[in-house]
Amino acid sequence: MSGATVGRPEAENGDDADDKVHCARGGRHRMERRRLLGLVSVGLSSGCLGSLPGATGPRNPPAAPAGDPRDTPEVSPVRIEDIDYGATDDGRLRVFGSVLNDGGAERLTTVEVRVTVGGERTTQSQELAVPAGGTADFAVEFEFGYDAFREDGDLNVSLV
Repeated sequence: MSGATVGRPEAENGDDADDKVHCARGGRHRMERRRLLGLVSVGLSSGCLGSLPGATGPRNPPAAPAGDPRDTPEVSPVRIEDIDYGATDDGRLRVFGSVLNDGGAERLTTVEVRVTVGGERTTQSQELAVPAGGTADFAVEFEFGYDAFREDGDLNVSLV
């Protein structure tokens, strides 16, 4: 039965060439283009149909144990506002800055400045009275040369 077709009869005008898919063995298989496109679109979209990930875990933190309230650290109203450094007129290191007081009363504090140059560490302190809602400036000079500090120095400023 050569030349016979199985399945759908061929179109009379020869427009069914787009509906045929050739396999690697050289045989011809009929496949409806709509079915092929439908299967491809279902296959490609199957991974996109899942729901989006939701939130996990409790919505609120657990309650504090009865009779044992949580301790939250108190934030000090006095803090270092800014720090900078430079050279003195004779080339030594000078560290300066300001301390801010957000509190409602004047506060006494000590600024501690630690400088390390070439493995040698030096600490200097300065006491300040910081007015309520205001700032106070500090400045400390070291024996280290400014250039030596810039090349191999470490600076740490804190309130004690």
